[in-house]
Amino acid sequence: VIVRENEEDLYAGIEYQLTPEVTSCIKLISRPGSEKIVRYAFDYARLHNRKKVTCFMKDNIMKMTDGLFHKVFDEIAVEYPQIEKESWIVDIGAAKLADTPSVFDVLVMPNLYGDILSDVAAQIAGSVGLAGSANIGLKYATNGTDKVNGQKLDINWDDDADNPTTAVSDFKAYVGAGYKIIGGTGDSSIADELAPLAAQNKVLYISGAAADDAITGVNRYTFRSGRQTYQDVQTAKSYVQALGTGKTILVLGQDFAFGQSYVTDATNAFKSLDDTVDSLLVPLTTTDFTSTALQVQQDHPDIIFLAWAGTTGAPLMQALSQEGALTTAHVVTGLANIATYPFYGTIGTSFNYLSLYVSAGSTNKPNEYLVKAMEQKYQQPPDLFTPDGFVWAQMLVRAIQSGDGTNVNAMIKGLAGWSFLAPKGEQTIRVSDHAMLQPMYQVDLVQTINGGYKPVVLRTLSASVTAPPVTAHFSK
Repeated sequence: VIVRENEEDLYAGIEYQLTPEVTSCIKLISRPGSEKIVRYAFDYARLHNRKKVTCFMKDNIMKMTDGLFHKVFDEIAVEYPQIEKESWIVDIGAAKLADTPSVFDVLVMPNLYGDILSDVAAQIAGSVGLAGSANIGLKYATNGTDKVNGQKLDINWDDDADNPTTAVSDFKAYVGAGYKIIGGTGDSSIADELAPLAAQNKVLYISGAAADDAITGVNRYTFRSGRQTYQDVQTAKSYVQALGTGKTILVLGQDFAFGQSYVTDATNAFKSLDDTVDSLLVPLTTTDFTSTALQVQQDHPDIIFLAWAGTTGAPLMQALSQEGALTTAHVVTGLANIATYPFYGTIGTSFNYLSLYVSAGSTNKPNEYLVKAMEQKYQQPPDLFTPDGFVWAQMLVRAIQSGDGTNVNAMIKGLAGWSFLAPKGEQTIRVSDHAMLQPMYQVDLVQTINGGYKPVVLRTLSASVTAPPVTAHFSK
């Protein structure tokens, strides 16, 4: 979790033209501003049972400004003796973050470093973020003009730092300022809090990659641009079904909304195949998975359905392998972002993977546009959640075309029941509950001749095969 000061530093915008050829920018760091953000980082860590807070700064060079931020960090850390504290020079810390992100827990830093490294962390976690892929989608949906109905789009981007309080505050601020369309978040717990606010304030809300099933059908003002847990599980079910009936299945996940949702959907899906289903939810703060692996080994399941997010999947799998839990069990799991492909090593090539997107999964015009734009702008292929931002932009343009960005009922009517060509293929927003019906993939992860890994699509499951049950009955 990156906690970023958001008002000071070079972003205070204090600049001077000293001569026609020399400019200057003031780096503003204050004690009150530093105390506020550092204390927030430690309070966040305590509230969420985090073990360590790390400060990034460059006080070996900027001894007064970054030196003050570092000094405040050390002073406040004393008030939280139960939380480990450490400090890194920002360039060394950034390299470590890119190489081994799992060594960090909560990071706190001044504005500029936080802006840059939050994007780095987003890439490590799964994508360049909603804004990056959404901007590509906007170019595609508006034929490169960034205009809808003849008007230039004016979009405000805010980083909620995966903090529900920040997200809710931002949402209410935008409502108060008169905005009629609000979107985003890949965090299910945040989307669950924002969706009711959309109905209360009668504004259109389009969530991002957040997978919680509860977002579908929550109210007529809420839509989603990504898939939901049920669709992942139905793709996993297609593997489990092929392995025969009467199997013992262990759903292994993390104990928060994401993992809990998978347990519910997987239990219902796999029991329908006459399989025996148990579950094991592991606390998010776990770093030593020996006891988890021993429990899995003792249960001796035929199939392990792994519902896992983040970088701790690698040490978990290492522990499972060391304890012999993978000797006889088939592993079915979701293929995560590109950076994680090597995490499981060669044993990962034996797993059965489901995927919501791989760039080689389709050859249609939107996907070709996305792949080309990502290569030109970021020198990389689209990642797991990249299409969710692209689709979010397509939905935004459709809504504004339908209701001019101000008529919420007209925008809802324009989106409900809309079928369109997305990077994955044909997608449809179901009228009754706004479920996003879309294709899903079975994939293999294969090792390349240079020692890397790449996904190979085995099968594309149609939108109808993975469609979630209807949970509401809205009208257009």
